[in-house]
Order: sequence, then structure tokens, then C-alpha cells
Amino acid sequence: MYGQFGELLRKHRVKRGATQRQLADLSTISVRAIRDLEAGRASRPRRDTVRLIAEGLRLSGRELTTFEAAAMRSRGGVEIDLSPDLAAVPPPAALDVLVGRDAEVAALLALLGEGGSRLVAVTGLPGVGKTRLVVEVAGRLHESGAARVLWDAATAPAPGGHAARLRLLVHSALAVAEDGEGWDALAALIGDREAVLVLDGHDPTWPDPDRALALLHHCRRLRLLRTTRGSRPIPGERVVALPPLAPEHAVRLLHRLAGRSGAPDPALVEVAERLDGLPGALEAAASWLVVHRPGELLDLVRADPVDVVADRLPDLRDVLDQALSEVDDSALAALPGDWSVADAARLTRVAPVACARLVRHLLLLGLVRPVGDDRFRVLALARALTASRLPVGLPLDASRDS
Repeated sequence: MYGQFGELLRKHRVKRGATQRQLADLSTISVRAIRDLEAGRASRPRRDTVRLIAEGLRLSGRELTTFEAAAMRSRGGVEIDLSPDLAAVPPPAALDVLVGRDAEVAALLALLGEGGSRLVAVTGLPGVGKTRLVVEVAGRLHESGAARVLWDAATAPAPGGHAARLRLLVHSALAVAEDGEGWDALAALIGDREAVLVLDGHDPTWPDPDRALALLHHCRRLRLLRTTRGSRPIPGERVVALPPLAPEHAVRLLHRLAGRSGAPDPALVEVAERLDGLPGALEAAASWLVVHRPGELLDLVRADPVDVVADRLPDLRDVLDQALSEVDDSALAALPGDWSVADAARLTRVAPVACARLVRHLLLLGLVRPVGDDRFRVLALARALTASRLPVGLPLDASRDS
């Protein structure tokens, strides 16, 4: 009686019109090993053996996926249901309307589309809206049927069923480990399907770059989209630095969160400005309006904007401090409200090329935001944390001088 893998191996060999000897020559596997596998006497083929045989048989697409999954089951690995429905683990449903991100949504959809990038990272400060943006993009891909979306988030517990199983496969496949069973299972699950694997909120050092790139190489119609707070990219990754909301969108969002209509409240306009239009920070600020008037809230924000949002964004201060440790405080203080790279080079006395490289680094760290064609602004939150460390005589709030 043939084992499942052995029977499948024999059928593919016969279909290709090859003898056991011919397949052995093509795959560099011994005749005896192929004979034992087909007869079921060898029931635990090594991963390398399976891949060499698959190459000898010239398997691809669905045939390769099924063949590798059968080999894994014979080794006692994770049982895989290869039905298309298993791959459809949709993104979470959005709980609100996305404000002020039309351009970013369109840009990400274009990046992930035909002829775009297969490896994309969205980076930015805590509270800038990385997850909400990716939820929107993944939801549109899922609803349009353009690709199957496989969603894995670090912050939310996985529900039972397919989503929990997917999380197990993803984490075992993309972490550094000696055992590659999880990688085999995930590769077999995705196969040659058009799919987007979303990794949200994980540590910047995860996933393992080699394993992620190997998965993309094996699954040639797979795209990987992840959110990260760090600027450490996987080789070949397209990094998208998500900026805070534009001022008009920030004010609109804060007033909506505060349940206000009509003309913008001047105090709330300044609150939105001092919190740099970070959606998470605006949400945190709006929660204070149940006990404070707008003017009182503004006083708190002027005193310590990071402390005001600490309940909702507990990691923000640490992330900003870490980012600021990588740059010169006096260089940031020397910059006016709005500035160009040429302005920065002149004011900081840094060579133009090196200064452009520094500005790009600041954008990835989230300390700087674009405010127009070729012009930038240091975040007010960064200036607030920098002010206490500056020598006497340097400007403490240059962001409001222009």
C-alpha cells in the first residue's frame, strides 16, 4: 500500500514519462531513496530531498504546492487544507472613517499593484496611523478581489480557526529557527496565489530578512506589507515614511473626535498644531475634553504635550527620546519653522550631500515632516523634548517663529 506522498510521487513520475533511474539522475537522489519513498518504506523525506525531486519533476504552481504539503504531512507536520478559502484571512474591519489619507492610500495601492514593489514597509512614530492606513489598503484589496489578504497583527489576539492557524504558521515561518516546518507550511499555503501578507505592529527586528526574502522568492505572486517603528529595512524593501496629518485634516479630525461642529475652535486648532497632527495624539487629547475646556487643554499641551497623550501613547516619549539620541539637539534647534535642505546645510554647516542624507534619516525616524515642495518642519513634539536639554540662548520653540 503506497503512502500518500509516495503515491503522489509515483503519479508525477509516470506522468512525466520517467523511470525511477531517470528521475534519480534528474534530481541527484538515489534510485533506492526514490524506490523506498514510492513504496512507503521511507515515510519522512527531508525538505531538501523533496525540493530536489520536485525540481527533477519540473513541478510548479499548484502541483508543487500539493506535492510539498503531502511531504510535510508524511513527516508529521502541520496538516494543511489547500482549499482557496483557507488563504482568505481578511483584514479587520475599520471602525471609523479615514481622514486625510487619500494620497497615502492611493500611493500604497499603486506600490502593491502590478509592476510595483513586492516588499513594502510603512514606518512612523506611534500614533501616526500606520495600522489604520494599512487596514484601509488591505480592506480595499480584499473587497476588490485583486489579491487574497493574509493578516497577522502583533497587538491583537488571534481569533480561533483559520486566523489563529495562520498566525502560528507566519510566526514559525519567519522567525529565526533551525526547523523549517513552518516555512514549508506557509509556502505551501500561499503557493502561486495572488496574495498580500500583512504584518502589523511587530518588532522592527522581525521578520527574519532571509526567511522573508526566501518566501517571496518561492511564492512569486506574494507581496509583503508591514508596519514598523524602526528605519531598519529588509534588503530591497520600499520604505514609506508616513507623515502626520496635514494641518487642515488634523483640525478636522480633532473637532470630529471632540464632537464639535461649526467654525474651528482657536484653542483646538493650536492643540492640533502642537500635537503635530498625529491621529493617536489627537484622539488622546480629545478624551480630556470631558473634564477640560479647550483653553484648559491647550494650557496642558503647552506645558507638556507628550504627557497629555501618555495614557493612549505610552511609548511615544521613549521612541522620541531614542530618535533624538541619534541627532544633534543644537542642529534641530538651529532650524527655523520651515526650511529646505539647502537652508539646513547652511544653518548647521553640514555638507549638502550629508545634510540631505540626515534629513532623509530624520523623516524615517519621524522627527521631521514635509510641509510643501522641498520644505520640511521639525515636529513640535520633538522640539518640546529637546528644549530642556538645550544650552541657554538657543531658541526653545522655533517652530512657532515663522
